[in-house]
Amino acid sequence: MKNNAHKYYIILSTLYVCMNIFACSNKQIYNNTQDYTSIPMININLTPVVNLDSVEKYDSRSLIPEKLTLGVEHPIVTTIQSRLMQLGYLSDEDKATVHYGEDTVIAIKRFQRQNGLIDDGICTNKVYDMLMSKDAKTYEARRGRRGEDISIIQQRLYELGYLLYENDINGYFGAKTEEAIKDMQMNNKLQETGIMDLNTYHLLYSESVKAYTINKKSPAYIVKTYQEKLQDLGYYFGACDGVYTDVFKQAVRNYQVHNSQNADGYIGPATKFSLDSNYSKPFFMFLGNRNDSVKIIQQRLVELNYIEQKLVTGYYGEFTAQAIALFQKTNNLPTTGMIDSATYTVLNSEYALVSPKGPLVSSKQFVMSTNDIKNAAREKQKMGNVDDLIKVATMKLGSKYIWGSKGPNTFDCSGFVYWCLNQVGMNVSYMTTYNWQYSTQFEKIERFEDLVSGDLVIVNGHMGIVSDNQTVIDASSSNGKVVHRDLDDWWRERFIMGFRIFDESNNVEES
Repeated sequence: MKNNAHKYYIILSTLYVCMNIFACSNKQIYNNTQDYTSIPMININLTPVVNLDSVEKYDSRSLIPEKLTLGVEHPIVTTIQSRLMQLGYLSDEDKATVHYGEDTVIAIKRFQRQNGLIDDGICTNKVYDMLMSKDAKTYEARRGRRGEDISIIQQRLYELGYLLYENDINGYFGAKTEEAIKDMQMNNKLQETGIMDLNTYHLLYSESVKAYTINKKSPAYIVKTYQEKLQDLGYYFGACDGVYTDVFKQAVRNYQVHNSQNADGYIGPATKFSLDSNYSKPFFMFLGNRNDSVKIIQQRLVELNYIEQKLVTGYYGEFTAQAIALFQKTNNLPTTGMIDSATYTVLNSEYALVSPKGPLVSSKQFVMSTNDIKNAAREKQKMGNVDDLIKVATMKLGSKYIWGSKGPNTFDCSGFVYWCLNQVGMNVSYMTTYNWQYSTQFEKIERFEDLVSGDLVIVNGHMGIVSDNQTVIDASSSNGKVVHRDLDDWWRERFIMGFRIFDESNNVEES
């Protein structure tokens, strides 16, 4: 029956074509005698004899290789990565790609473990079917688990202040990690389970997560730890008893002022990270500082007759430095021209000696060279490294973009770079993106391809910090915040230059 229908279909189609050919040929014959459009055309409505609904739909999974392994590139990988992000096994900070890379292998391993499969990181048809199933289990980690994903979670808990020590990042989900997760859940109004479920996992990496702040309610042993640190750095002179007193709060605030932190007197993640680092600045003021604390020091120097009232500006200039050097010499202190904790203590004491020669009014009264003052400050300052710079930049992800702002909580692009560099001991002056192009302080990078992690990247009207060879962290006006994004063609096409902040020894390049 189907064969006969097919024959009739062919005959009718042929007849239809012939009639149209005939009509076209007659157009030429009647062209000079009458309008050929008046010749009636034959309309034939044909109904296909094949029922398209009965044709089996194409199965897109037939395109999937039998096994997806490290290095494979295939369109289906995008779908797999998107599903892994949805279930919490893969970070959703980056967009899905066609490349089956190391991150995808790790995510598949986590999924396989969670769903009772052999964790080899290979996506077979069986793994794919389970991944796409509505019964696929979401990511979860609990006490007793060990793995690289636990280390990543611990690293984030440390950055947020819920884990106290960096050596708590060990890849094992023990009692400390469980307690840290409970604290985070409580502080963010989630059920305190101590389990890293999907909701907790998403919160952990969200911009709205509340970090842990060391304050008056914190355990005594934590407060005592930071009392001792601030005492060693010369900011705190009280008892290390674990009590968060007003005196200790003021010491924290003083530290925050001198280390470009938000001076609220409480130890949040940024302040804690700075205190835990190897480049936390001890208490000293030096040539080039500008803040309210400098103004207080200058007012005291006026009272002791070392400078005139007109120099009380809040800027630690050459005359202030020389006045301090004279004060130190007069009071039998090491003559450095900068204020350390010992100088600060004597300066504010009842037994501080007044100037024997009156206020400094001329460079002829200077007691040491300006270069020696600068070198004394430089020797005191500790330098960070690439990893430290990236950690500091990462902590500020999500901070609001405000044009002209230099931190600690809001930034523009050049202000963000300025703040981050100073957090790792690079005492750089503030420069706009345009002025950075003329800097000679660091090694210049001429080619976009040569940029590596820790470099600064300068494009037309904008700049950021390279966090690895494919991404950049920057204060973005278009996004309205500090973001972590691809170092893509947008940057390549606008590239002007880069700067290498750290050499191979993790030291600043000398100009």
